[in-house]
Amino acid sequence: MLIDVHCHILPPEMTLDPASFGARDPHFGRLVLTKGARFRDGRDLWRDMAADGVDKAVVFGFAFKDTGISHLQNDYAIAFARENPGKIIPFCVLDPESPGAIAEAERCLAEGACGFGELFPAGHGFSLEGEGMTRLAQIAAEAQVPVLVHVNEQVGHRYPGKGEAGPLDAYRFAVKNPRTAIIFAHFGGGLPFFAAMPEVDSLETVYYDTAAQPLLYRPRVYQGLKAMGALDRVVLGSDYPLLRCGRYVRDLMESGLQNDDIDKVASGNALSFLARFFSRP
Repeated sequence: MLIDVHCHILPPEMTLDPASFGARDPHFGRLVLTKGARFRDGRDLWRDMAADGVDKAVVFGFAFKDTGISHLQNDYAIAFARENPGKIIPFCVLDPESPGAIAEAERCLAEGACGFGELFPAGHGFSLEGEGMTRLAQIAAEAQVPVLVHVNEQVGHRYPGKGEAGPLDAYRFAVKNPRTAIIFAHFGGGLPFFAAMPEVDSLETVYYDTAAQPLLYRPRVYQGLKAMGALDRVVLGSDYPLLRCGRYVRDLMESGLQNDDIDKVASGNALSFLARFFSRP
């Protein structure tokens, strides 16, 4: 089984004219101008899931500072999940410091959203320790839903979308919000590589997705994570449509992991905290 916890989809009106929406948000504008940038809607994702053998997926858009445009994307993600029960679960995107963001988060939960994310601190210039993120983490804890946060490695090459929020920011956020289930994108910017430290190993509600791994780390990264005792916290996330799941499966197969460990990353770890959302009516 394959479960992809990191898929970006947009309403058709946004995929048909991303440039006009890019003009309304600096972060999304940078993504639009990135060489080879692609934007897909739910129909595209459904087709590609079938082609790649992906069984279930978590979907969301791209957060905007304009909460109204986030609202548009959230409605689309929720509607797409309703059309595909048991296969798709929706998260909602927002900038937690923008006007109306907290009300939008509460509205989305009432409409059936199963989490918040992907949230991009560097893209919109907010702090993980700010008032908005603190309140959003509290709401997520009360509703028992996860928060997916974009953090990056602080070494290596530069690329569009690489932010300044790294493993230290992620660690502080997790310590501050121990009741909140958190998925840190992009291997948490390297936070699980510190899993031999008792302080990091004790972050019981924290998971790390594999988004962009083939572009950042060689396949042996998975063996390193197993050696550090962190593999049980790693979940498959493709960052669709940046990459497709097949690329990750190939790297997992080349990593030297045993089949049981590959299955954990491919689906088992995600099911440990997301299964109840896929079984919602």
